[in-house]
Amino acid sequence: MGPPLSRRHALVRFAAGAGIIGGSGLLSACTGSPGPVTPTSASAPVEPDPLLAVLDERVGLIGQYDAAGLRHPELHPRLLPLRMQTKEQVVALRLALALPEPTVEPTASAAAESSTTAGTSGSSSAVPVDPAVSLEAIRLAVQASGGTAAALCETTSAERAPLVGSLAAAAACHELLLR
Repeated sequence: MGPPLSRRHALVRFAAGAGIIGGSGLLSACTGSPGPVTPTSASAPVEPDPLLAVLDERVGLIGQYDAAGLRHPELHPRLLPLRMQTKEQVVALRLALALPEPTVEPTASAAAESSTTAGTSGSSSAVPVDPAVSLEAIRLAVQASGGTAAALCETTSAERAPLVGSLAAAAACHELLLR
């Protein structure tokens, strides 16, 4: 027979043999399947990230700010700081979602065109003629976006909670400034 095995060598060989023979059996026993479990590529459909809805709303708000500023130049100084903050929020959301920055930022007229044709939740399909009505439409869209962020606060992860909470708070402040 050969030289006697040390205790260490015997245990290593035993563990290796048990792993090869019993490893698939243990995995089968844990999952309840009769044979070895093989991962499948067809897994359950993945839900879209809830931050995408907030991102879409904020991008829509930028379009509304641009369209209202073009239609009502007297509102531009009032809307510009809100638009800039919303743009910063979009950048933060894109970072949180690990999305690349758009390669080309749309011009103000293109953004106005997209906001008037696509619209956003709670907004009309065109910029109102009356500046006060236009401000009210933007205020309602900001309020809706803040509501989306506030609702997400209840279900978001601890890592995202500060971002989502600050988005809800910013929307509340913007809504007050639009009154």
